[in-house]
Amino acid sequence: MPWPINRIQALELLQFFISHCLPNFGTYQDAMTAESPSDWSLYHSRLSFALNAKILHPREVVDHCIDVFEKSEAINLAQIEGFVRQIIGWREFIRGIYWRNMPDYQALNSLEAENALPDYFWTGNTNMRCMEKSIKNSLDYSYAHHIQRLMITGNFCLLTGIAPDEVDAWYLGIYIDALQWVELPNTRGMALHADGGIVGSKPYAAGGNYIKKMSDYCSSCHYDVKRKTGDGACPFNSLYWHFMARHQDRFRGNHRTRMLYGSWARMGEESQRAILEQAEGYLKDLNSL
Repeated sequence: MPWPINRIQALELLQFFISHCLPNFGTYQDAMTAESPSDWSLYHSRLSFALNAKILHPREVVDHCIDVFEKSEAINLAQIEGFVRQIIGWREFIRGIYWRNMPDYQALNSLEAENALPDYFWTGNTNMRCMEKSIKNSLDYSYAHHIQRLMITGNFCLLTGIAPDEVDAWYLGIYIDALQWVELPNTRGMALHADGGIVGSKPYAAGGNYIKKMSDYCSSCHYDVKRKTGDGACPFNSLYWHFMARHQDRFRGNHRTRMLYGSWARMGEESQRAILEQAEGYLKDLNSL
């Protein structure tokens, strides 16, 4: 039963999560793998649809989890904190962002991104292993967990300058838990930084090394995560630096991103040129990646 369609099923799923997933939720909430039979959901609750469709009330979910935490030695503070924070912290913050800033929020495009969404977002047929897994999970289960949405598909769209309207439409249409109030600030704000910093004070951009640290995707990928340039170089690496370079006037003065520009300068002009040329080659033919 991937998704509950009534209250009885939703309560059963809540109990399953508390018994089998919550004891390890905080430890693995940001992890990604292609090697598990449950790789699409791992230790995540799968309660977002029931919450957003109002089958379950956020307060009752939190109360149930805390009640079990207080009575059980199997669940430590890090596990319960990680889950409760997502509901009473991030979820409520996102709801506030939506109602405070709409309707103008849905038209924001501070980075002037205008590229088309690649075709493989509808098939998962790409040589990038992380994108293949995240997209196919999304298409097969109407779900991907928050790190896949933010740091794989969202990060890719950020780095490649995909038009926010196209990204919003994909997230809203693909994910079972995507109501506009929760989808729009997470996508246009958190993932794409198209709101100019209303949700986050820096863009959540990352190269291949982050994906390698958080997953096992890179070990079976067509591309080499250790390389920035040349045949078979991981697209995320050069695209990351291209993104930061083309938006340096905006982000060089940001205290959360200014240090990376020192790293960029130390690479030297020749290396910089090679990285930018590599990225521009990828950007000209995104559908072939």
